[in-house]
Amino acid sequence: MNKIEIIGLGTSDLDQMPLGIWKRLVKAEKIYLRTDDHPAVRALADEGVETESFDHLYEQNDNFEDTYQAIVNSLVEEARKRDVIYAVPGHPMFYETTTELLLEKSGSGEIEVEISGGQSFIDVVIGALKVPVNEGFQVIDGMSFSMRDLNYSQHTLVTQVYDTFSLGEVKLTLLEYYSSGTRVKLIDAAGSSDEKIYELPLHEIDHLDIKSNLLCLYIPKTDDVEVAERDIYYMAEAFDTLVGENGCPWDKIQTHETLEKHLIEETFEVIEAIEHADDDAIVEELGDILLQVALHSAIGKKEGYFDFFDVLQSLNAKIVRRHPHVFGDEDAESLDDLNRIWSAAKKKEGKKEKIKYEKEYGEKVLEWMKETIHEKRTLEEILNKRGE
Repeated sequence: MNKIEIIGLGTSDLDQMPLGIWKRLVKAEKIYLRTDDHPAVRALADEGVETESFDHLYEQNDNFEDTYQAIVNSLVEEARKRDVIYAVPGHPMFYETTTELLLEKSGSGEIEVEISGGQSFIDVVIGALKVPVNEGFQVIDGMSFSMRDLNYSQHTLVTQVYDTFSLGEVKLTLLEYYSSGTRVKLIDAAGSSDEKIYELPLHEIDHLDIKSNLLCLYIPKTDDVEVAERDIYYMAEAFDTLVGENGCPWDKIQTHETLEKHLIEETFEVIEAIEHADDDAIVEELGDILLQVALHSAIGKKEGYFDFFDVLQSLNAKIVRRHPHVFGDEDAESLDDLNRIWSAAKKKEGKKEKIKYEKEYGEKVLEWMKETIHEKRTLEEILNKRGE
């Protein structure tokens, strides 16, 4: 069985490349390159080494997934004839999708794959930016991450940012989590003589005219309270503190029973905000509903029965379980289909039919609430006119 040897070219120029890797490259008859946009490629050309780049496949395909698959297909086809050397930027095992795909082929017995090291971009980026990794550190893929991957309490490197467009896409997700003015750094060609570092606010990262395969985004660990306040763990810890021994005198004596009336009160205020079409008030009052959930959960944790994440798990599991027409293979074309699916899901859970007054109660109370809300608003308007 012929072999594909994947060699890492390192992160920048030859000064960063191990001598053994360089010797292996210059002795090769031919080297296939994922891209020729790398300083080492020019040096190989000067040594007379034959190279063939797959850059043209990026132009022929609409997305990176198809491009990487086309590269792998070409390499596997070539490996059926002879051993192949394939060179990639950085280290082959660090955010190199073609390596992952080739290893899958190796696992199925189609080819043999050998990995030869090259300096990882992480090493030089950490050194260039002086990242204190002992404080907490993570690396995420800019092409596939989501908000749940972010952690403000850790230093973060975002890879796979190449140009204005990719930076813009990354920015949209980051701004759902971080403040727009969060200070970040972009580093290009880390560790090389062409190294450039840009420090700027997060909302401007796609304003620079940069196009480089050697680009990386760094977001420092932050104590920004606005970021922390958007974190669900921050919330859970805050409420555990409130009901704890050294917490708030009012919160720490509450029980599930003493809080019952407050849940009704807060529900009324949400409905009032909705009836007034007041978005700011809706945000605040929904927060007060969540406050009730968090407080009940903190009490449950203090008593040793359940915590907020048990509530969250129960909710998420139920939502997925009862919507197989969204998250599974069921089809729902009508309300009858939905009722059938819903009933089957509840039956599968072991739910038994029971007398339920809450729906009728909810309809009657909702009608009364709305009447009260509008009467209250009319009275406030009258009083305001008198005050004028």
